[in-house]
Amino acid sequence: MDNEFRNAVLTKRQLECLTWSAAGKSSFEIGQILDITERGVNWHINNAMKALGTVTRIQAVARGVHLGLIRVE
Repeated sequence: MDNEFRNAVLTKRQLECLTWSAAGKSSFEIGQILDITERGVNWHINNAMKALGTVTRIQAVARGVHLGLIRVE
């Protein structure tokens, strides 16, 4: 199934939101960091989830890491 999403293209903001989510930050905290609303964070993450073919934020982060789209340190 990952082959289907290997060429997924995420926006810079989607990648930022997923990266901060991977670091354990909540939508509220990510919004504070990126100076956007919590709703905006959720919108970006939901669009990333669709692009990656996942149904949860955790799955999106895991697939993003697996595909090399985001790094976790």
